[in-house]
Amino acid sequence: MKGLCSFGIVCLMCFATQVFASVVRNGSFEMDGPINHVSANTRPRYWCDVGYNASVFSMSVDGTWKTDGTYSLSMVTGVFVIFEANDAATISQSVYLKGVDKIIFDTQLYYVGGSWDPSIITSRVLIDGNEVWNSNGLTFSAGQFEGEVSIDVNEIYKDEKPHILSLELRTNLGVISFESYIAQWDNIRFYSGCTGLIPGDFTGDCIVDINDLAVFTNGWLKPDGPDLNGDGVNNFIDFAVFAAFWGTSGNPDSTQPPQDNLLNADLNDDGIVDYQDVFIFSNSWLADGGPCVRADLNNDGIVDFEDFSIFAESWRQTGSLYGW
Repeated sequence: MKGLCSFGIVCLMCFATQVFASVVRNGSFEMDGPINHVSANTRPRYWCDVGYNASVFSMSVDGTWKTDGTYSLSMVTGVFVIFEANDAATISQSVYLKGVDKIIFDTQLYYVGGSWDPSIITSRVLIDGNEVWNSNGLTFSAGQFEGEVSIDVNEIYKDEKPHILSLELRTNLGVISFESYIAQWDNIRFYSGCTGLIPGDFTGDCIVDINDLAVFTNGWLKPDGPDLNGDGVNNFIDFAVFAAFWGTSGNPDSTQPPQDNLLNADLNDDGIVDYQDVFIFSNSWLADGGPCVRADLNNDGIVDFEDFSIFAESWRQTGSLYGW
């Protein structure tokens, strides 16, 4: 325990400056195949905090409708069920929103017995429990909606903290529903103004330029200076990486980065398990913060030595987000 605490203190000293990538993991629900009954114990990979009243809702990953790949997420109300106002089915993911301009997703909304009634039911997106979008403003055709939705991200969420992104289907009235309302979600992704995280773009403006040079020089040889190769030191090696990307800019793109080799222990989504992830892990030590704590790698509700063992096994590994 003493060694871990010392290690954590060193990391707190060395990594006051953090680098975060912004990505929705498994945003097309392709990683697990079909899931007939999504629950807290059987949920899509990287999604968390599944919650709903099973007498009203069901949730699944299936191929009845999709826009990207083979599967999508379905939220369905039962047949001949009594709705209570503000009953909801919800699923969430911990994400970083620094530099994210828009949340984009594909969705299909319909009522089996006729037309979708927004006075009865609403599809919603939330950040940290706050509604940032609902389906009431959509234009429905023949009683249903199918298409792409784009949501502007408020500046208050564009920081270096993880935020909880939630998808929700919520009832608005206490009525009897004779048929099913169905909300389906696919290809959930971020638009960040450029193709991805550019090494050396410390200001997050999608280009490595004089403003980033100022940040780099201010941290020269300092323990909290920008560390581009993950070795815990800011020196000429980092300068060589910085110089290699000088003038590099990203192109507007809303596609997902490759997700064939994501790492659970890559807590900041930059594609490598290094000292920056240790910083996050040490700050979460013994935390009991609910089902969406990133450092809770075995999903048992607390960050402890079992998670540290998983983390240590991934040390210095690189995944598909590295260099994206």
